[in-house]
Amino acid sequence: MDALHRLFVETRGIDWLILIVDFFILVAIVWLEVPDWLHKRRAEQSASTLAPFMDRGRQLQSSVPNQLPNPGPELLKWVEDVKQWSSETEAFLAPRSTRAANAFTHVISASSADRKVHRPDGTSFRLTGRFGDLYQVLQVKLDNLQKIMESPESYF
Repeated sequence: MDALHRLFVETRGIDWLILIVDFFILVAIVWLEVPDWLHKRRAEQSASTLAPFMDRGRQLQSSVPNQLPNPGPELLKWVEDVKQWSSETEAFLAPRSTRAANAFTHVISASSADRKVHRPDGTSFRLTGRFGDLYQVLQVKLDNLQKIMESPESYF
């Protein structure tokens, strides 16, 4: 009761000034922080929509058929599946963020990626020629997609 009495009866001009300044500071904090929070939330939601693309890419990475003794039709189908995955992922990213689409397709050092395939069952083999090149590009694009998903606020 005493606080209510002082608030409405014994208030001085400085009390009202402090109250108004505090209110404007609160408004400024909300004004500056809410858009950033909403941006991060939208970016995280966008990144979560990339999970199926990442899963499919990892599945393609682990399911590459061996090209020896000779490249069979299953390897050619794998090549088409990788190309389709790449174009679908880029098509998904492009309308949402040109920056993310450009980062995904940016393949500058595919030669640093390994041409050796390590399967989940423990077997491994090396790819050569255009199949090895495509496998290296697949690895780089998966790495790019992982980076987009790890820092979505930079891309979305």
